[in-house]
Amino acid sequence: MSRIFDALQRSQGETPTSRAATPNQSASPEALASAMDSAASEMASPESAAAHADWLSVPPERVLHPNPTPEQRIITLSDHNGPGAEMFRVLATRLAHMKDKRPLSKLLVSSAVVDEGKSVVAVNLAIALSQRPGERVLLMEADLRRPTASNLLSSTPTVGITEWHAGRLSIEKAIYRVSDLPLWFLSAGEGLPEPLPILESLEFANMVEAVSAHFDWIVVDSTPMLPMADAASLSRLCDGVLVVVREGHTRRKLLNKGLESIDRKKLVGLVFNEAESQQTAYNQAGAYGYYSNKKSGRHSAGGDQGKAATA
Repeated sequence: MSRIFDALQRSQGETPTSRAATPNQSASPEALASAMDSAASEMASPESAAAHADWLSVPPERVLHPNPTPEQRIITLSDHNGPGAEMFRVLATRLAHMKDKRPLSKLLVSSAVVDEGKSVVAVNLAIALSQRPGERVLLMEADLRRPTASNLLSSTPTVGITEWHAGRLSIEKAIYRVSDLPLWFLSAGEGLPEPLPILESLEFANMVEAVSAHFDWIVVDSTPMLPMADAASLSRLCDGVLVVVREGHTRRKLLNKGLESIDRKKLVGLVFNEAESQQTAYNQAGAYGYYSNKKSGRHSAGGDQGKAATA
């Protein structure tokens, strides 16, 4: 079992989301705000109510029936009553409480570097959120370089963002549903070596905003923060960022460098993956800080609201 440590920080306010002025260009705050207002108005219209119900209904061929192996560690499904799944429910509950105090419907899950378990955490968290009463959740696989979440939920290839952006299908027809849960899945589709033009396009920003009107939560599985710019671009479209830190793997210098690429006001917490200790030390000012596990000599990151969790 791996241990997860989540250090959820207090909200420090909101920042404007940026968006491109024209399709396939870098986003500008003015154009993004206008597009977001337009999408929100459309979704609030009476005609959108029926479309909302139809949009969430998917045909049988787009219903996923995940059967995770122990190696995949989707414990919220494979060991629903175990302590690991319970800790993901604790994390989901704390995020829900935070959402009561600040906008937090679109949550980016990233890590400093590769192989820290971010996709496993994103899938488990999305499932845990969907198991809360009355919550509709979309898991968006926005790691177009190295899609992993789709392999955890489906044994067959899925179409998704890449095919949608290429005009091969509508976004509604790219959405899957996870069997027996109010959980939907938008896959990356075919992997790309350079997806940044898609992620920074106005079409993508408009799509994220329009899709969000149908769900209580969107969990975005991103690329790592380093060395790519994908996570920084995606974070502009999200309300909060959750960073996965793998004990014994993440170097403090790289974590700090990665965090510099995102707005610290959007950082809602850290998840410690494969941690061997539940020790924490707190910064007196309540700021983001570090603690050292003297027994192992490893460094991990924490914050003023740290809680230990097991998964």
